[in-house]
Amino acid sequence: MEGQIETMDQGVLGHLMALEREGMGPQDQDESQRLEMLKVRAVTLRAQRDKLRRQADAVKILKDKISKDLPLDDADADAAGGFIDLQKSLLTAWRMQLKDLQRAHHLIGGYDLVECKEGKSVCVSFHTAFEGVYLETYNMELDLTRTMQISRHNIPPSFPLESIAKQTLQKDLKAFLQTLSQKLNALAGRRQQVCLLKELVGSVEVMESNQLCSILVLMCTAQGETPKAVLCTLEYGDLTQCLPTRVSIECEDKTLSESPQWKKNQSLLLESPAHTALLTMRRMGSIA
Repeated sequence: MEGQIETMDQGVLGHLMALEREGMGPQDQDESQRLEMLKVRAVTLRAQRDKLRRQADAVKILKDKISKDLPLDDADADAAGGFIDLQKSLLTAWRMQLKDLQRAHHLIGGYDLVECKEGKSVCVSFHTAFEGVYLETYNMELDLTRTMQISRHNIPPSFPLESIAKQTLQKDLKAFLQTLSQKLNALAGRRQQVCLLKELVGSVEVMESNQLCSILVLMCTAQGETPKAVLCTLEYGDLTQCLPTRVSIECEDKTLSESPQWKKNQSLLLESPAHTALLTMRRMGSIA
């Protein structure tokens, strides 16, 4: 009897072990297949990574050559995945950046951008104003076909456009446009002040002013028992501003230019637009 039970136990145990082996067989096979798939995937990803690295290096070399106007060869284009495709990619990037700037500055003012020539260029309009009065509008076209370049504009020749472009155009388009907008608006504001000064009735005379209006020399007549000529020189060291950075007062009578009243007038000229300061000086009785 005991032998029969032992035989039955061995039979049941053997049957269970056989079932276990049968159950583990497909699982091990699946694990092996997944492992092989992962190995193949890893090899594919490494190959893609290496290809992208080579193309990124080639694109960097191409961009450097384009920015320096160096000649390009077929090897450069092939390494970057085709020069035409590269041009399209760069053009798309420029257009996306310009569209973002257009949306932002449509809200805050300063300049507008309009795409033209089927996206190969963009026209920028800089609007200027002073004391709530709209003044000149300057226009500029940027060529996007290769590296970004200024193709044409109506900005005054005396304006330092070329030096500003060399500093920021290729590095930071937003900074370039903002700097232009600020300096053009400040230029228009300084010019408007000169026009308003010339309209003042009285003893104020504009003796000297350059094209950028970065220096302004005014001749005033100081009130007193004996009228005295006073020379006011306004220097605009910051071309993004409408106010001078330095004001000097000269008169043959040194006591007048050093007097508290004219020290106050000097501060007025530093802190207010020239025509506003002179009108205040007239109301105060400093000038005729």
